[in-house]
Amino acid sequence: MKKYMKTKILLLALITLTGCTKDFEETNRNPNQPEEVSADLLLSTVISTLATTTADAGGWDRGNIVAQLTAKINFTGFDRYNWGSESGLWNTYYGILPEIELILESALAEETKNTSYEGMALVLRAYVFANLTDNWGDVPYSEAITATEGNFTPAYDSQQAIYAGILDDLRRAETQLALNQSILGGDILYGGDTTKWLKFANSLRLRYLMRTSNRNDVGAEVQAILDSGIFIATNDDNAVMLYPATTQIDSWPISTGRIGGFDEHRMSETSEAVLKSFDDNRLQRWFQPTDNPEDDPSLFVGLTNGLSEDNASTFNGGANNVSRINQAFFYDSSNSVQAAIIQTAEVHFLFAEAAQRGLISADAETLYTEGIRLSFEYWDVDQDIAAYTAQPGVAYDDQLETIMTQKWLASFLVGLESWYDFRRTGLPSVIVPGPDNVNNDAVPVRFLYPDSEQTLNGDNYKAAVSAFGADDINTKGWWEN
Repeated sequence: MKKYMKTKILLLALITLTGCTKDFEETNRNPNQPEEVSADLLLSTVISTLATTTADAGGWDRGNIVAQLTAKINFTGFDRYNWGSESGLWNTYYGILPEIELILESALAEETKNTSYEGMALVLRAYVFANLTDNWGDVPYSEAITATEGNFTPAYDSQQAIYAGILDDLRRAETQLALNQSILGGDILYGGDTTKWLKFANSLRLRYLMRTSNRNDVGAEVQAILDSGIFIATNDDNAVMLYPATTQIDSWPISTGRIGGFDEHRMSETSEAVLKSFDDNRLQRWFQPTDNPEDDPSLFVGLTNGLSEDNASTFNGGANNVSRINQAFFYDSSNSVQAAIIQTAEVHFLFAEAAQRGLISADAETLYTEGIRLSFEYWDVDQDIAAYTAQPGVAYDDQLETIMTQKWLASFLVGLESWYDFRRTGLPSVIVPGPDNVNNDAVPVRFLYPDSEQTLNGDNYKAAVSAFGADDINTKGWWEN
């Protein structure tokens, strides 16, 4: 974001210096290149960037690994908790904020006023800041986009204050989207359907209310969302971006990379045990049998998470004896991958948790069972739901772990949601640090701040660390268990 803002100011300075030349602007104007990017073009870029980041850098590279839905057989550092700053994610999120702000400014300007674009920008801004604070804790928020005013060293805000702002943005977004002003273009998420955006806004609000439920009294607001019926209730309403194209620009990023990079990710021993114990057909949807021709062609074998490079590469006799991710995710990605920000299965599990904990008045078992059914439907998996939910470990038993285990499974590729849930609840309990982990047998709870913050924003960085506790991967945030 700083680089973006500095470049913008440099360009403004150059224009000012050359502005005294007579007719300079008129003479040098390119009629084929617009001087301002319209809100609809910015909107499509923002949605694509955020959805792809959630599925790729979030879910594929980090979320599935730390949640032990998958494991790494090569380059195992992240799986062993040898973590750094994840500055690429930091830069992506802060880098997209100015574009969201431009959409918001356009939506509020008298000549281009549009309440729907305002609502969409607020939803996307809330989502960005939620990811930032959930990943790093206290981060620049209230001053995060003030570089145009000459402030290149923004102060950090507390996670509690950031969450208050996130929830306020989503409440305001609901009000503006309910006005149902036409969306003129750029909506690659819902095709201009304001009702679906309204459901998206409320579903994110539900997610973040429950994230803070160990600290705030959220029951009345969660109940109001449930009673309104305005939330993502079906898979048709999911906030997912499709990858229908075959070009590298519009494709699922993993499918345009090396097959070797794809093969670094394998089924984990943790997910193998749970999926097999429940006779869960998502096993075949997500993974494939081992490649060893001497093995049973229907044999699925998971890899232990958190192994050293040597131990991972020789596990069970070598890579051919460990199940890969289903290759449809690489070769048939247009039909296999959707970049999911939030799905209806998660929404139902959130309501089920709220009901089970007595935060709302609702039938937790019905909501839980529907969440399971909707996850199978999303993955286009044939499963007898009645038989599946009758099994020990799946059958609703008024235990939070039962709900969280199914929510964990349903979060496959949905960013880092399962990691956030584990930090908040300690569930599912099957997530246990691997044998070669380098973090004293503890699952990390945050990323380190980027080095650039120490060098370019040092005073505010030091103040944040002092308030936060320590710039350490084990320092818990405000909402955590």
